[in-house]
Amino acid sequence: MKSGNAMKPVKTGNEAITAPVLLLVEGQDEEYLVQKMCEQWFGPRAEQIDIECVGGFTNFPKRFKALKVRSLGPLKIVGIIADSEEDAAATAQRWAALFNDVEPVINRPCKKLQLPRDDAPGAFEALVLDAWAGDPVAECAIYFRDCVSPHLGERTLAQKDKIAVQAWLSAKLGNAYGNVFKAQKDSKQPLLNYDHEAFAPIKSFIETLLAQAEAGVTQS
Repeated sequence: MKSGNAMKPVKTGNEAITAPVLLLVEGQDEEYLVQKMCEQWFGPRAEQIDIECVGGFTNFPKRFKALKVRSLGPLKIVGIIADSEEDAAATAQRWAALFNDVEPVINRPCKKLQLPRDDAPGAFEALVLDAWAGDPVAECAIYFRDCVSPHLGERTLAQKDKIAVQAWLSAKLGNAYGNVFKAQKDSKQPLLNYDHEAFAPIKSFIETLLAQAEAGVTQS
């Protein structure tokens, strides 16, 4: 897979694109996990995917718009994996406007996957919690999240889910971790079952990107 190694710094967004599929994700946590998922799901086909972490939610629009001035090389299709945040409909509208701005210039189709769903607020962490369903430690972590949330002031749903994820990681591994990416580097055990149905939308989305790239389809 042509992805930035987890130990390397975040790409600046002006490098030449070297794969048929470009997949933009928000942070290193998502970059690392999606990379591992693709390696498991698609084997050698994963070499056709270039995953880039944009380095935070606020960088997403400008990094996407930067495609208009980048060297596209073999690029056939662009995929975006974005969190719904608090207003899923507003997020979808923002991305629709961005696609309308960028697609005609780069002459490549752009596809979006919102997490946890197009019609639900939240973020990637919601899928992680779904994948841990039935784990007694996860149940305790979710109870902790729900217990402390009323005492923390304004918090987004994504931030609340992060509390549960961090609590699970800290309890399960015996150390404080901010995200699954950092925890997995130190853990000898797999922390997620990538074939869990919670991650099926991600697998289906990337499969669609690969299939379209392999068909050699670009905008007419």
